[in-house]
Amino acid sequence: MSDVATRRRVPGLRRLLLILLALVVAGGLVAAAYFSPILSARDVSVTGATNAPAEEVAKVVEPLKGRPLLQITSAQRDEYAAKVIGVSPWIDRATVTVSYPSTLVVEVTEREVVAYAQRPAGTVLVDAKGVPFIKVGEPPILTPKLTVDDPRPDDPSTKAAIAVLKALPPDLHGQVVEIGANSPANVRFVLRDKRIVYWGDDERADAKTAALRMVLTRPGREFTVIDPDMPTTR
Repeated sequence: MSDVATRRRVPGLRRLLLILLALVVAGGLVAAAYFSPILSARDVSVTGATNAPAEEVAKVVEPLKGRPLLQITSAQRDEYAAKVIGVSPWIDRATVTVSYPSTLVVEVTEREVVAYAQRPAGTVLVDAKGVPFIKVGEPPILTPKLTVDDPRPDDPSTKAAIAVLKALPPDLHGQVVEIGANSPANVRFVLRDKRIVYWGDDERADAKTAALRMVLTRPGREFTVIDPDMPTTR
């Protein structure tokens, strides 16, 4: 073999050895991190829990403490997140993630209260999905009453009433004390001064809002914007 060929092969061999050495070192670091107590779960951070008890949420993931973070699989995190949801009716969704070097992060998303309803068992809060989720003594201030036959997320009247309520701009939304429907096409609501608005279905919200602003400047106790092109006052 010529000296030139030998010189060409030696640098290539060195590069190969360096690559192999780097892989060995990287593998060793990964193995060390996988088993190392230094990168284990020692702390728990709970975010988003305002009405739900944060300390009870933290207790749910206690069994994960002490484990190396790399050993906590996504399936395990999902399993514990599902358990977190069971802590309080206020919790709508939850995620469990890891934050290096040593923290379990539990992120809670609480339900958005949009209304309350009167049921045989008492007053219940209703969230933005139409779920009656918790019984209360008194509803939060400025929360409108939802009047439908059977408030639930798959009830068309419930869905239509909540869609209308959420479509109202803040100044009008804040005046609503009661909203209901006997069908998805017949949403009506009552304002704080006891004036009644017949809204209809949840379509053309912008046009109906503009029409309502106009007719509310007129005398009357009942206002119909079912057809926003022809609003009426009575």
